[in-house]
Amino acid sequence: MQGLIGLIPLAACIVYAFLARRYALARDAAHDGIPRSSWLWSIPTPLSLAFLSVWGFLGLIDGGFTAVVCTVSVAIIATAGLVSLRRQELWRRYEALPSKRRTIARIGLVAGILVGALLVIEVPFNSYMPFGGPSFFWLEMLIAGLLMLACYFLGQRHASCCVIPLLALFFIGIAQGFIKRFKNAGILPTDLFALGTAAAVSNEYVFSLNDQALLGIAFAACTIALLSLVRPATTRKEATPRYVLTNLGCALGATLLLAAVVLVPNYESLRDEQRVYWYSIDYYQSQGFLPTFIAIAQDMPIKRPEGYSDDEARNAMRQHADSYRAYAQADEGHVQAAKQFQELKPSIIAVMNESFADLSVYDGMHAGYSGPQFLKTGFDDALARGTLNVMVHGGGTCNSEFEFLTGNSLAFIGTGKYPYSVYDLSNIDALAMHLGTLGYHTCAIHPNFPSNWNRDKVYPQFGFDEFLSIEDFGGFPNVAEDTQTPNEPHYEVFHSGVSDAGTYEMMLKMLEEHDEPLFFFDVTMANHGSYDQNNIPADYQQHYHVADYEGETTDESLNEYLACIERSDDDLRDLIARLKNLKRPVVLVFFGDHQPAITSEFNDCWYADEPADVHARRAFSSDYVIWANYDVAGQAQAGMRDETSVDMLAAKTLDLIGAPVTDYQAALLDIQKSIRSLSASDYLGADGTWHAPSEDSPYARDYHDLSFIEYLNFATRI
Repeated sequence: MQGLIGLIPLAACIVYAFLARRYALARDAAHDGIPRSSWLWSIPTPLSLAFLSVWGFLGLIDGGFTAVVCTVSVAIIATAGLVSLRRQELWRRYEALPSKRRTIARIGLVAGILVGALLVIEVPFNSYMPFGGPSFFWLEMLIAGLLMLACYFLGQRHASCCVIPLLALFFIGIAQGFIKRFKNAGILPTDLFALGTAAAVSNEYVFSLNDQALLGIAFAACTIALLSLVRPATTRKEATPRYVLTNLGCALGATLLLAAVVLVPNYESLRDEQRVYWYSIDYYQSQGFLPTFIAIAQDMPIKRPEGYSDDEARNAMRQHADSYRAYAQADEGHVQAAKQFQELKPSIIAVMNESFADLSVYDGMHAGYSGPQFLKTGFDDALARGTLNVMVHGGGTCNSEFEFLTGNSLAFIGTGKYPYSVYDLSNIDALAMHLGTLGYHTCAIHPNFPSNWNRDKVYPQFGFDEFLSIEDFGGFPNVAEDTQTPNEPHYEVFHSGVSDAGTYEMMLKMLEEHDEPLFFFDVTMANHGSYDQNNIPADYQQHYHVADYEGETTDESLNEYLACIERSDDDLRDLIARLKNLKRPVVLVFFGDHQPAITSEFNDCWYADEPADVHARRAFSSDYVIWANYDVAGQAQAGMRDETSVDMLAAKTLDLIGAPVTDYQAALLDIQKSIRSLSASDYLGADGTWHAPSEDSPYARDYHDLSFIEYLNFATRI
């Protein structure tokens, strides 16, 4: 039955042909035939209707109100074609109007074309329209208007040339509509570098038209009809060389003005708050495609360190790498660990636990909260543990995993950027890639949609052999109803998705089935917000009451989050118990990606008067632990506490277990002897003091070298 929707545009096409023929005969009878130009302007109508008819019969038109929307759309398309056919008649009526009405008609025509240009790019994907619209719609119309104005003058004041940019905007909107449906993401500047890949995989998708796409086609036809009413200023035969040159000068002026509008303003400054790219499609819908795309493009370049040169950066990296290796070869404990690593090749599990943090750092939350107990007391035999400084708060998980997997710090890239979404990472070295060269089978795990944060694209670029997403865990369960299903078709779920234990079970199963060394990177999901879901089982419910606090975050929200942390802490305890009994060497790196957003209110309430850097570091901190189920040669494994940051964590782990490291990782390890941790605005020196980059500290030279090395390792390769 779905294929019968093609009858609607087919019927409209027949009706349009009948009316067009009837009108043509009437004009011929009046000895005032329809000019060829009017027939040409009307061509989009039969082409569009024929295309929609074929697409409909193929069953490729679908939507919530398909029949109604399709009928309205094809009616608009047919009407637009008839308007173009009658353009000469409408011009005569225009000339008969009084002067003021002609002025109003001209203004209305220009306004209609500008609104049409906005609609053709926004309607095919923007679910906020028509009841809402992008906040910078005026800017989007200005950009589209200048683009069409340049083409108008370039075409010697013939509006037919304006159809080219209009169709470009329309196809961008349609393409964004497909990307939204397939990946729920916005088209990013870096996607232009992957058009070949997109074409290669395009046969995996079904390009059906939904209600929004149908309306987009209708608005495109409408706008073309309005353009057809723009009367040419002169014929080509009447154009003089001076006239042609004047128009070309106007086209150049419009182009320069367009370039100034696009390139000169800082689009980020148009917003009252910093732009972030958590689900980029939200920003495209709320602020408009063109302003958002330009803002992201402006934000892509990474600031070049003052005095930077590739040669100096390479020399700095080589010197620090040589220094680390000389130190490692002279250290008997490291030599023993390196020899043991070559013999054992332990598997490595890295768990980046969603929103995991010890909130007892907020003076027990003024409620007697003492934190996740196993994390705090169960790792006396850890290789290392302590505070982990992160670059994100309340969201932006991908930035923590980017820093861990690549060793690059957002401090040198820009903390408001999201490399997974903004840059082409195909040439970036990553931990999985390095371990793959050492004979490891590498596996990324995230029990959610694989397209989140472009992970389905980024993980293969980072060298992961496989990526297990939500479908590998039995599909997406209804968390509200299906909270305890340890068997197929779903793994056990808790709060916001598959439980931590569910992902651990997957890894343990693979450890039992595979003989080669494995590297897992597990991005958990259970602790994800929001914290007002009211779905915590009775045995995990918390009952803390926050004193000395007046704010929007309720006790219920805090207790729901703390219940998630207690469950994660229990799952971690169980994982350690099973790894201790596993008859193969395994190293575990466990860390939280960021604090939940709710902690910002408590931080601002209780610590408002402290220095800004101290205030920020409390909220931008988490916890980490590095542990092994075997005795690592040369290591005390006494639960040594050390503060570090996510970008340094992977290299630190490899160093502790004696694994080979790359030159870049070796340079990081050498610099870690003087710079223990990075934050967005400063760094922690070996003296236990935080220093600003501009400060003349004992570690200023190493910080300078680090900025050069990181720019070389990342910015020159994207």
